[in-house]
Amino acid sequence: MGYELIQEDGSKKVVRFTMDASDLGKIFRKVKREISKEALIPGFRPGHIPESILQKKFGNLIIAEVAEQAHRSLTEDFFDNFDWVLSDEDPEFENLLPVEGEDYIYTVTYKVFEAPEPVDYREVKVTVPAFDLDKAVNDTIDNIRTQFVEFEPTEDASAEGDMVILSYPAPDNSEDKEPRDISAVIGRNDMGPGFDELVTGVRAGDSFTLQMQMQNTKEGVETPSVPAHKFTVKEVRSHTYPELDDEFAKKAGGFDDMDKFREKVREDLSERHAAEMKSYKERLAVNAILENNQFDVPAFMVSNLKNDYLTRLEADQKDEAAVKAAEEMAESKVREFLLLRQIAIAESLEIPEQEIAEAVAGGDSRSAFLDRKRNEKALEFVLNNAIVEEKHPEEPSEGHGDTSAYPWKWVRVETEAAEEGER
Repeated sequence: MGYELIQEDGSKKVVRFTMDASDLGKIFRKVKREISKEALIPGFRPGHIPESILQKKFGNLIIAEVAEQAHRSLTEDFFDNFDWVLSDEDPEFENLLPVEGEDYIYTVTYKVFEAPEPVDYREVKVTVPAFDLDKAVNDTIDNIRTQFVEFEPTEDASAEGDMVILSYPAPDNSEDKEPRDISAVIGRNDMGPGFDELVTGVRAGDSFTLQMQMQNTKEGVETPSVPAHKFTVKEVRSHTYPELDDEFAKKAGGFDDMDKFREKVREDLSERHAAEMKSYKERLAVNAILENNQFDVPAFMVSNLKNDYLTRLEADQKDEAAVKAAEEMAESKVREFLLLRQIAIAESLEIPEQEIAEAVAGGDSRSAFLDRKRNEKALEFVLNNAIVEEKHPEEPSEGHGDTSAYPWKWVRVETEAAEEGER
């Protein structure tokens, strides 16, 4: 029982399959038992129908089922041993049916998919953000430090990092007329753009009126009227951060001294950044080689992967846009798989047989393991030969955080203008 590649003609592969009479006979007997149990023939109990009657009534069905099961048995590990990717064309079966008591020998002609030779996969350009590890360590420790901040009332003017507690009148439609209190830590941008700047330099007892106003409005476009709010500073609390000493290291990280804590932060940041950059560079490199290698892929592979993506969605999520996105993503992933496969073949990136055998012994499929490991090697090859450039991020503009994405900001208004806005 087995198979043999007997002819190759470009993308056409002719394979001869053979099953000896004894193994074929087992399938015949199995199929007959199954049909006998399910058939309803007057005068006979299910499972006790004479073979002559089965042959007369279900002979064609028996042969068709035996042929299907025999082929399924013969091809169980077929594609594990032939490193092919099939095309969209259906295999051509020799028109021979199994005969009980005889060897079953037939041929199948497969049309395999031939991806084009890969191009421009060496020295692809990959641009990544520059990473200052020392600065990242200091910023991380400073961020942890702010979590241990302590606030104390002060008569001084508010400054960066201080907490400002303000009160404002209750809304007119509120049953509770007691003033409301809010607090803001200057620098955190908790209240939206412009607010932190307006409450910097204030003292307890100060009052002022603030209003949210639209930014960058088009000429002639009427902007909605937003009520102004009168705020009174109830209290200013200055901030105190802990010293970066051994006591802080114990509180923040459970370390005996600050040097050990700093080293741990450095180690964690370095490992995390390396993992993030590896994934980031891989994605950029794959996008680059996909852009350089455009080709059509087998539609059945795209369809199978698309359906796999869609099964992960709820029924009400499978709208036209979701189906289209799933198809586009599937096409890209299939092309990525086939392209990396071709790069591995072009560069003779082999997987040791012992490694494959160990994976198969552990329950892995030979073909699946080979595809996975070979493509990993191909991607590693692309990255090792890539031109990686670092780009330093632009310096942030002055102020309390990036507020450019907001369509509005807080501004101070005079009392008369505020009253006019409320009317």
